[in-house]
Amino acid sequence: MRYPLIDLIKVRDFRVDARAKAMRAAETRLRAAQAQRDAREGEWQDYKVWRKEEVERRYQSILGQTMTQDELDAFKAGLSALADEELAREERRIEADRAVEEARKEAQAARNDWLLANREREKIRYHRDDWQKNQTAEMNRQEDREQEEFKPLLFEAGEMESFS
Repeated sequence: MRYPLIDLIKVRDFRVDARAKAMRAAETRLRAAQAQRDAREGEWQDYKVWRKEEVERRYQSILGQTMTQDELDAFKAGLSALADEELAREERRIEADRAVEEARKEAQAARNDWLLANREREKIRYHRDDWQKNQTAEMNRQEDREQEEFKPLLFEAGEMESFS
């Protein structure tokens, strides 16, 4: 006999496959976000080192020179622009950290959805296995009943010869 909930198993298999695909996509996005964060971290660290050297070079270039107030203001504005760029790079790094955390949460949620779908599918499979065991046991009981109902005719010695 065909299991009556076979279509439900197919639906559950489809859901598990869909959730597995979503989980893999979320994990891929997480890896991409981590790579982006690592790149932003590297850029920020490199810029910090370069900025420190650049500030030193700029100070060395004006050392011993007389400057007008406008030239001094332009010099300070240049240093300020370097600091602003460092802050902008740090902000991009922080934003990349946030993106990684969000991607991590999404990946965990996708994994939890997949695990739940798996559990639901396994419940139906256990039910199917129990149903099959019960069906087999019922068929065996039915065969036993049929065997019990069959009673062969017993003949006394010599009775068989009269039928021939």
